[in-house]
Amino acid sequence: MLIGLAAGIAASTLAPAAAHTLYPQWVAYRRKHLLVGCHRKDLETYRLAQDLVEEINHALPKAKARVARAPHPERLASLIGTDQMEIAILSRADAVEMAGGQGKFAPYGQIPLTWINDLSGYLLVADKDLPLRHGWMLASALGESGRAKHPETTDLPLHPGAAAKLDGLELDDLPGE
Repeated sequence: MLIGLAAGIAASTLAPAAAHTLYPQWVAYRRKHLLVGCHRKDLETYRLAQDLVEEINHALPKAKARVARAPHPERLASLIGTDQMEIAILSRADAVEMAGGQGKFAPYGQIPLTWINDLSGYLLVADKDLPLRHGWMLASALGESGRAKHPETTDLPLHPGAAAKLDGLELDDLPGE
């Protein structure tokens, strides 16, 4: 009986400490900032993310864009697949594999990705649920910097908001807006 009581007291005093997490702050940070995902396994993704963040913040200061570095592309798959991140820079090969749930991304399943911009061998990809307006505004911001490009071919669909911008549709004329 005494052992059970001691275990109960220990559990009740340790539970609040074990339950404490910074997760609510992370959620608030993600709501306040547009995070551009990249990863440490390919340093070019980091350089491109830094450049894009600068361009996005110049054109869309309210986005408060920030670089978010993951240790490897599989972590980006986890973050995008669980709606914790909306956009990332990936090599074309990683983007196609991630979308198909193939190779090193198989444990995460298929992650429906769209692309917003071609970055010469890399793609700025977005979760398929990225709002239409956000895709349009990102394509617009990158177009202002001269970065907006269509790749020759891609195995991913173009984000509908980016497609609308590239087709000349104005933000106020987006369907459902």
